[in-house]
Parts: sequence; C-alpha cells; structure tokens
Amino acid sequence: MQGLRTSSASGRIGWLRRWVEGSGVAILLAPGLIWTQLSRTHVDVYHRLLPLTTVVRALAVDLVLLSLVAMLVIRGLEALSSRMEAEGGRRNLFLLLWAIWFSLLAARAVAGLIVAQVLWWRQISTGRTFLLALIVLLVFWLISRRWYLGIVKALRVGCLLLGFCIFWMVPVLVATSLAHQPWDLTRFRKPLPAQTAPHARIVWLLFDEMSYDQVFVHRWPGLELPNLDRFRTQSVTFSDVQPDGFFTEDVIPSLLLGKPIEDVLGTPSGWMVYRTSARAPWQRFDGNETLFAAAERQGWTTGAIGGYNPYCRILRDQLDFCWMNLPLLPDHFSRSESTFGNVVAPLVANWDRLSGRPHGAPPPNSASLDTLGAVRAGSALIADTQIDFCFVHLPLPHPPGQYNRRTGRIGQGGGSYIDNLALSDRVLGRMLDEIARSGAADRTTVIVSSDHSWRVWIWRHAFGWTQEDELASGHGRFNPNPTLMVRFPGETAAGEVTRPMPLLSLHELIEELMAGRIGNAQRLEAWAVQQ
Repeated sequence: MQGLRTSSASGRIGWLRRWVEGSGVAILLAPGLIWTQLSRTHVDVYHRLLPLTTVVRALAVDLVLLSLVAMLVIRGLEALSSRMEAEGGRRNLFLLLWAIWFSLLAARAVAGLIVAQVLWWRQISTGRTFLLALIVLLVFWLISRRWYLGIVKALRVGCLLLGFCIFWMVPVLVATSLAHQPWDLTRFRKPLPAQTAPHARIVWLLFDEMSYDQVFVHRWPGLELPNLDRFRTQSVTFSDVQPDGFFTEDVIPSLLLGKPIEDVLGTPSGWMVYRTSARAPWQRFDGNETLFAAAERQGWTTGAIGGYNPYCRILRDQLDFCWMNLPLLPDHFSRSESTFGNVVAPLVANWDRLSGRPHGAPPPNSASLDTLGAVRAGSALIADTQIDFCFVHLPLPHPPGQYNRRTGRIGQGGGSYIDNLALSDRVLGRMLDEIARSGAADRTTVIVSSDHSWRVWIWRHAFGWTQEDELASGHGRFNPNPTLMVRFPGETAAGEVTRPMPLLSLHELIEELMAGRIGNAQRLEAWAVQQ
C-alpha cells in the first residue's frame, strides 16, 4: 500500500511538472497580443478601439487552454520517445520529434513578438527561425546523441521555469479585463447653430513623417510633387524647423498642449498620461489645455481627423466633429465579439492563413483617393464650413509604401517612401481643391506640417524597406527637419524663414492666428524673428 501511495504521489507530481512546463510552452504559443496587454505601460490599450474587455478575458482563457493542450503533447512526446529509444535501432530517429517541437515553439514565439511589435527587423521571420532552430538541433544530433538529449532537457527546463509565469500572467489579465473602459465612437458630429456671419478658418494638414529634406532639398530624381511645389510658392516656408520629438504619440499631443512631451503612457481605462522630462511627474492629459479648447474659448468650432491617436476619446468634449482610425486587433480579435468568440479567434485566424483566406477587409487596390478613409473624412471636414478650426492628421508619407506612383494605384504594397511622397502630393491637391470648393477659401489659412521627419534609423532595418529607400536616404543618412508651411488667404508670393525654429512654436503660432494677431505673411515673418 505504501508503494501504491508513493507511486500515486509521484504520478501527480509528474503531471503537475508537465502542466507547468506546458504553461511555459503556452506562453510561447500565445497570441502576440498577450504581450502588449501584459505591459505595465498600457500603451497598446491607449491606441486600440475600446473596450477590450472580452478580448483580454479571452487571452486569459486561451493561455490556460493552451497550457493543458501543451501538457498532453509533452506527455505524448515523452511516451513516444521513451518507447522508440527502448526499441533502439533506426527508430531512435523519433527522438528528433523534440527538435521539430522546439523549432515550432521558437517560430511561434517569434511570430507573436512580431505581432506585438517587439521584433520588427526585416531579417527575422518565422520560417527562418524554424529552419535555424531545427538546423542547430540537427547538428547536435549528428555530433552527439548525448549532447542533443542534454539540450532537449535544458530546453524543457527552460519551458518549466517560464511556466511559473502563468501564476502572475493570468491574474493580471483577469484584473485588466475588469477595468472600466468606454465604448469608443469612431466618428461624431455635434449639432451646431447656424453661423450668423462668416468666420475665419484654419485648416491644419499634418502629414505624418514628411521630411522637408526629401520634399524640397534632396528630392528623388524625377519625382514630381506639383501640389507641394505650388503651395510653397504661395506660402511662408520654414526651412529649418527643429523637431519636437520622433514619435507621433509624443509630438502631436505636445503640439496640441504647447509643452514638450518626452514620454506617453496609457492607463487601464484607455486614457493618456505624459511627462515633460525624465524627472518630471506624470500628468493626465487634459483636453481643456489643448488648442481645441483655446479655439472654443475664442468662439471657434473645432474638428479633428486622424489615426493612431484616439482623438474621439481624449478630445470628445472639445471637438464638434471627429473621425479616427485606430489600429485593428490581430488574429480576428474584436471588441464586438463575445468572450467565446475571441477565445476561438486565433484558431480561425490560423485556419484562414493555412487555407489562404484573407484576414479582415481586403486592402484597397484603386487609383481613387476615396479608398483612404482619412482622405474621405478630411474632405468631409473641410467641406463643412461650420467648422472653423480643422485638424487633419493624414497617415502619409508614413512607411511602409502603399502606393505605386507609376501605376497610380493605392494599396498594392511594395512601394517606397518616395511613392508615399507622390501619394501625399495627390492628397494635398485633393485637400486644396476641397478648400477652394468650400466657399470659404478667402478666409481660410492653411497650415501644412509634419510631426517629424523620415525616421530612416527606424525603417532601414524594418519590414518594407526597399532599394529605392536605401538610395533616397543616402544609405541611411537622417535629416531631422520636419515640414512647415503657412498660406494666408489670397497669398500669391513665396516667403521663407531660414532661422532655426522649434516645431513646438507651432502651438503659439496657431493661437496667434486664432486671436487675429497674425493675418498675413509679413506679420508671420516678424513673429518668427522673435522665436
């Protein structure tokens, strides 16, 4: 009886060990989204359409289910390899199942980290990871079976140690799923009273990642940008703008608030907190401190179009018109699905990938600018002359390339930053035509700017980098100057400010424009001298 009890206890311990090891395997196999949801920064929560309650709850369930499945697979591999090893001979080849197993785990872990944007180097792929891991294990198999089995044992111990993380990961996911999050509106327009008299307007077109150097100084040979060139001849151009930062989530809130921002974090509820320096205290983003609130105090109506930043959430009280496009969740996860629907979403996504079915909405493949949601929404905002202060954040020429300037088609992929500049020029022409058709062109000041320059140092080693990008960048040369041009109503002459000016000064400039203290190119140039 004592022997039976000992055997039973030993069996329970064996299954417990396999479950913990299976939990480590489950962490490697888990959807990439799990890593962003476990982050203490909550930045991914901030950038997604909320609420994510059922999604995060499903991630916790997926992690537990994967650990149980992995436990059974490990038990099967143990039984199969032990049986084949006992029989000897050529059947020892079945021990290579461990090599295939760990190679699959390595590939899946890399795939998850790519989805979580922890890895983004173009040299890394799931296929290369699988082959590299398999080749290394095969080499050890050929050199020494004892070494090979020692590595397999070490890898299993690594999974076992990693598996203990499930005891904190699942509770964190459950706690995150209990946080109250609003139901995001992706667009709205508040009812406005009819205007009693024509009002001055400002249309601020912000082109994400537009480099002044690539547009006007070292333009790619043969690249035609007629709308940008024409706009420059009618505007005051700032040729030496000093960047405020290099990340959209920092720079745009900084411009709206009029203060430097060094770091941005999210909260479990999807709000934004920031700090102005590494040693400054964290502050909660307050829409009442932004340019939109300043415009309201001047009696202006306001509208914003954009992506990545959740404008309709953090500026809901300050905007009369809003449209936003936030990044989609990977692997068929959706805020609109039930918990069960999100639990099975990764299985559906993997099945679709294996069967070659498209995931989500098909990419646009058209010459029409209307395939770009931000362009449609921006046109609608500009056409609405009841909105006095219009902010249009356009996702161009931000990489990767989504345009073919030779065919004129959008969404084909494989394009370069130069292609995206050509598309940006088309979009600018569309926005300027919309201003001309609005009937308010004679009272509209137009600002064309960018949040930062082309970040060659990021994209050069990332997915989507092309040979044309390599040549256009001068093999990795980075120029930090963003773009800034201002055109006043009826202006037909070109002006230029060559002295260095911080991009953050744009906040004060817009306040001066709204207050009516700057109304022409001469006053703008005089103001710039004082910066």
